Amino acid sequence: MTPNHALRQARERRPSSRVPGCPTSRDELASLVNNWLLQETGEVFALDERAIGRWERGAVRRPSDHYRAALRAVLEVEHDWELGFEESPIDSRLVPGPRGAPPPTVEAIRAMAESVHVIDRRLGGGGLYSSVIAYLQAEVARALFAARSGARVYAAAASLTEIAGWMAHDSGRDVDARTHFDGAYRLALAAGSAALAGNMCASMSHLAGQLGLVHDALRIADVGLERVSQVDGVARVEARVRAMRAKALAQRADRDECLDELTRAERALGGTNDDEHAAWAAHFDEGSLAAEAATALHLLGDLAGAQRHARRVLDLRSGDRVRALAFGRLTLASILLDCGRTDEAAMLGRQVAEIAPTLSSARVRSRLGELALAMRAGPKTAGTTAFLSEMAMLDAGNTPEVISAWPV
Repeated sequence: MTPNHALRQARERRPSSRVPGCPTSRDELASLVNNWLLQETGEVFALDERAIGRWERGAVRRPSDHYRAALRAVLEVEHDWELGFEESPIDSRLVPGPRGAPPPTVEAIRAMAESVHVIDRRLGGGGLYSSVIAYLQAEVARALFAARSGARVYAAAASLTEIAGWMAHDSGRDVDARTHFDGAYRLALAAGSAALAGNMCASMSHLAGQLGLVHDALRIADVGLERVSQVDGVARVEARVRAMRAKALAQRADRDECLDELTRAERALGGTNDDEHAAWAAHFDEGSLAAEAATALHLLGDLAGAQRHARRVLDLRSGDRVRALAFGRLTLASILLDCGRTDEAAMLGRQVAEIAPTLSSARVRSRLGELALAMRAGPKTAGTTAFLSEMAMLDAGNTPEVISAWPV
């Protein structure tokens, strides 16, 4: 019996109308479905939380048509595969084509990159990683070496390769992540795209910072800024690179320059993004910047400022941004713990621990493990005891070290 994580995630993405700050419960979802069916059909249905539980546990793989229609409407999705009731079309598209088939077009590779990105931020990096690698090796490689290959193919390949890097990073495979980012950067250079090259520098700078390689993180961000300065219309990419540079400066305890860089990042975010690759080079927005600012300010010891930005993340992250919301809650929990607000931090930790099994993300589990370790060292309260009990059922992830040189 395979649990239906997609249905549970869709339910928990919907805020409860009964308990503010909590996700919709199974009982509440059953009532919403019954009410929708009554309005649409005029008939009375008696769905209850036990039936929802059977669907989420996978005991019933595919409810009847009317229940699926109601669930799609109530949970605001368009397709059954988004609720785990049928196979995702992304999976089938990642299967290599038959021998002799023409290589994928630029448009097909870009569409694949965007589709995979959507699934990745909802479910985590582990689920599709091996399929994406197979697609890169079998399909994208053929496009790169086709007779009419050119800059646009290299740019599209760079985008999907970078996503593979993030999926590897999210899965705890940081050696593989560095290799993918390396390849994506070189493909961006081959494409002659300053926007993509700068974006890859942002990814590498983030990874270096995560591994404690502060000098590399700062140096690579500087290279990224040099790249984006060569073109116009790359506001989001510039903002992303500046945010990575700000975090590296915070790790170095350079308060004034870090704050200046965050201001520049915010200013850049309001610019234009009409470069050919800027629209799909980086999915960086106001919520992304708030998340990076919260981390940087926390490193600097500005708990009030860090908390303000972390709460902004929670306000902005909704819908299918499941993993980003989990990270936002974990960041806020860590800040609140340093503020002495232990029970509030524990409540946020429990919210993430509840959805962690539905996310294929070693990074989320690792952050949860760090939060649990910090709480074990502090005073025991009812909130921390409840959180630590939930954590006992989860394995924290770990992060291997990068063992090779950066391409910049």
